[in-house]
Formats: sequence, C-alpha cells, structure tokens
Amino acid sequence: MENEYLKNINYKETNTLLVSLKMSALENNVPIITDEGINFLNQIIKLSNVKNILEIGTAIGYSAISMALKNNVRVTSIEKSKEMYQKAKKNIKEALLEEKISLINKDALELDEKKLGMFDLIFIDAAKAQSIKFFNKYKTILNETGIIITDNLLFHDLVNQEVKDRNLRQLLRKIDNFNKFVVLEKDFDTYLYQIGDGMSLSIKRK
Repeated sequence: MENEYLKNINYKETNTLLVSLKMSALENNVPIITDEGINFLNQIIKLSNVKNILEIGTAIGYSAISMALKNNVRVTSIEKSKEMYQKAKKNIKEALLEEKISLINKDALELDEKKLGMFDLIFIDAAKAQSIKFFNKYKTILNETGIIITDNLLFHDLVNQEVKDRNLRQLLRKIDNFNKFVVLEKDFDTYLYQIGDGMSLSIKRK
C-alpha cells in the first residue's frame, strides 16, 4: 500500500471527468486502478515513448481515458462485459477521446489478436485467473522493445495468505502462479512492484 506521507504529498488528480469516474467506481464497487498505479503507468508511458497501447480489461474506461488524456497515444481496449463496454463508450465520448481510444466488446481470449496490429505496451487488468493466458496470447503482438504491465498481483495483500473461502483461495493460487510464471519468463526482464495492488513490469528482451 502507498505510504501515507507519499500519498499526501504526491500529485492529486484534478481532471473533472477522471475524478467523477473514480467516485462513481467507488460508489458502485467497480474495481479500477489505484492512484499510485495509474501514475506509475503514465510515467512508464512517457519514459518509454509509448505510442500504441493495448489494454485488456476496460471496465468503465478510467485507465484508458487517463492514458489517452495525459499522453500522445492511441489505446485499444478490450472489455468482455456488455454493460461495462457501454459505460466506457459513454465516458470516452464525454471525454472527446473517440479518435484516440478504440473499444472492443469481446472476450480477450476468443479474439484474433493478429488482426489488432502491434503495440508498444500491453496493460493486463482483466480476469486475474486468466493472466497467464492473456500474457502468452498477446505477447506475440508486442513490439521489439515492448512492455507488458499487469495489475492486481497482491490482491489486497491476500496472496500467500491463508483464507477460508474456497473460491478466493483458488483465485489467489492462480495469481500466485502468474507471479511465479512472469518473473521466470525467458523472453522478458520482469520485476514485481508493491505499487497500488501489486504490479509487474515486463520488458521484452532484445
């Protein structure tokens, strides 16, 4: 979790739409990226001169809108839920970002990734139990110097903890399996960071 001192001193989002979306997500229990996480993501985009981004898991469009507003990028975002897709579409239109953000309403595991083109950065923020499948499927359309960032790898600090609920225990085991898998991926240099709810940064090896 973010240190309280740093949380208080660091940049606070002032964009009216982003603030409104964050409040709406909190009120409706829609999981979105943390403040710490989105700032980390936007910094990586700037540092790496990223131009084309693929996001797996749109939700209400919060992270896609933030990336498109704060950077000179194009974002393609895939969302399985029809309800979330419609909400994201509305929010992107309100943000006047329809030319910078393309939405796809489909299960990312059923999509033909080869038709999407190539990307500088892939951001995985969808079904946590499928992270290994997402990583393996979409790494094939990552540019030579590309980056993959995956979110929610600590799952509220419950990973590697004893929990009673069987379904939650299975999910945590799958997240743990992904964490162990991604740090050993031979084609990437990966490090897991205690940022937001846990994020991995995987840089493609040349």
